[in-house]
Amino acid sequence: MSVSKWIGGALGWSFGGPIGAIIGVALGSIVDAMSNGNTDTFLGEGKQQKRPTYNGRAERPQTQSGDFEVSLLILASIVIKADGKQDQRELDYVRQQFATMYGKERANHAFQLFKNISKQSVSTRQVCLQIKQMMDHPSRLQ
Repeated sequence: MSVSKWIGGALGWSFGGPIGAIIGVALGSIVDAMSNGNTDTFLGEGKQQKRPTYNGRAERPQTQSGDFEVSLLILASIVIKADGKQDQRELDYVRQQFATMYGKERANHAFQLFKNISKQSVSTRQVCLQIKQMMDHPSRLQ
């Protein structure tokens, strides 16, 4: 694993726990791809939304549009690896569901991230606790 992935994973873990680490490693791999001259990445338009401010009160952070998608990818990866092997039918089913929910282009971007997620070992309990802490109730119900 390259230095960028390690740095991204460490920073992601410190700021966002296990989900942050996965996202950090994915971003580190993007940095590696860009430094190698491969600019055909899955960054999309590059627009990011600002996190809302909370008037000094201790409130739960609001869910952003990509939070639910990343959580689904991580949980799908955990379920697919539960029996110790990744079957192509399982991967195709998850891809089909993402294409139905988000559209084909966004599903393709999500599966590039899914490849990085599926290579990592993540604690199911930690991911679920982080989802509980970071996502609002309607998003978790969805």
